[in-house]
Amino acid sequence: MRIALTLLLALLTVPAHAEVPLSGYFTATKACPALQSINRGTNPGNVTLRPGTAYDLLAGNKDRPTHLWIAVPGAQPERRWVEVSCGERATDAEARMPAPTPAPPKPSYRGTQYILAVNWQPAFCELSPRKAECRNQQPNSFEATNFTLHGLWPQPRGNEFCLVSQDDRWSSENGRWRDLPPVRLSTGLRDELDVVMPGTQSGLDRHEWTKHGTCYGTSAERYFTDAMVLMLALNESSVTKLFANNIGRKITLQQVRDAFDESFGDGAGQRVRMACEADGNRTIITELTIGLTGEIYSPDDFSALIGAASPVDGGCRSGIVDAAGLR
Repeated sequence: MRIALTLLLALLTVPAHAEVPLSGYFTATKACPALQSINRGTNPGNVTLRPGTAYDLLAGNKDRPTHLWIAVPGAQPERRWVEVSCGERATDAEARMPAPTPAPPKPSYRGTQYILAVNWQPAFCELSPRKAECRNQQPNSFEATNFTLHGLWPQPRGNEFCLVSQDDRWSSENGRWRDLPPVRLSTGLRDELDVVMPGTQSGLDRHEWTKHGTCYGTSAERYFTDAMVLMLALNESSVTKLFANNIGRKITLQQVRDAFDESFGDGAGQRVRMACEADGNRTIITELTIGLTGEIYSPDDFSALIGAASPVDGGCRSGIVDAAGLR
């Protein structure tokens, strides 16, 4: 089955770059829509505010906000954007305080800060058929027509295993991933990660957290939330459509890069490397690695993140988009 992209991010999505953190609560005065994304206008579940209800206030979209980011209990995802005119902030109702001063910008990062590694899962399974996640692939499954998460890797290369014990490092490096400590996540995030990262069945989440996530500088919850934010943006893009519409056929690196440019801006494709491997008499596309730089907040940020990274060699020149199921 193809899982709706609205379900793909039933977890914390965090706000975009210029937002101002806020606290307190927001009391609805109108039954306004509660949006997942301001730019896209998306509203999974068609959630509306309940007049008279107070919601936890998280952020504004800028210094003098037009929209506020609030927590809507029961919504999927829970954190939503609403227009300022739809209610009153606690501070507005009590003292008409001026908007808070934005936090000073963080120092800019030169070069590529992260690599997002994504698999074309049917091809991965052709080469690793004994993996638990590869034993029952179906043509209508999520991974049959969407990219799956391999990992989010802080750069530079070698920035790995931060404050990890020697025993855990050995288990990670030697494929004993199920021996690693479980990654403790909220229920919603765990459910979504198990879909977008099928390798959790083999302990891939434990390996990726141990090797890369420990160097990310946040909790596991935030690390995997950020990865899911990126996956949502990618799987809504022309890149995924290119792959899904060409299953069983050959596509070129140039087509892939053009699709990135179409979705994320001119030059985005130059930050992408394509990996292929031989499978009998075929060459199949197994993975894309995507350079990113900047603060990861919402799917709408993907264009800025990829545009700030450094160009890379494109890798494989062409390959077949493999279909689900072993050949």
